[in-house]
Amino acid sequence: MLRRLVPWVFVVVVIGAGGAWYLLTRPEPLSDEQQILRLIADVQRAVEQRKTSDVMRYVSEDYHDTRGLDRRAVQRLVMAGARDRSTMDLSVQVTSVEVQGDSATFAAEVDYSVGGPAMPGQSNHLTVRGELRRERGGWKVASAEGWQDAESGYFQ
Repeated sequence: MLRRLVPWVFVVVVIGAGGAWYLLTRPEPLSDEQQILRLIADVQRAVEQRKTSDVMRYVSEDYHDTRGLDRRAVQRLVMAGARDRSTMDLSVQVTSVEVQGDSATFAAEVDYSVGGPAMPGQSNHLTVRGELRRERGGWKVASAEGWQDAESGYFQ
């Protein structure tokens, strides 16, 4: 009887140790502000790497801005920029993030350069303001203003 019990005790101990390890080592969940800052950093990286699908992962299906752009128009602009082989360098400074329930706003100062590093005084500057919404899969950009001016600097 003891021979049959030993393997089960071993299994219980291993499972218990594994469960304890998981509970003690898992990271704390990110706050809404941290999730939004990560979203902005991920979009910055995706733009620099010209990864259209990674940029669009964070744009809401219901995106609409004051210039009349919807999600499809944003995707076309991102794809056009991704086709260019020039390097794109962004320097993003988030100046505010405000969360109210399932909605949030952010403001960011963005310096960008095409074909070289974004350097103070030698790059283009944008002030970007955005509205986000918590959707299935996380925070998504529902509207943003200020980024549209990058098109004139990019296609100079």
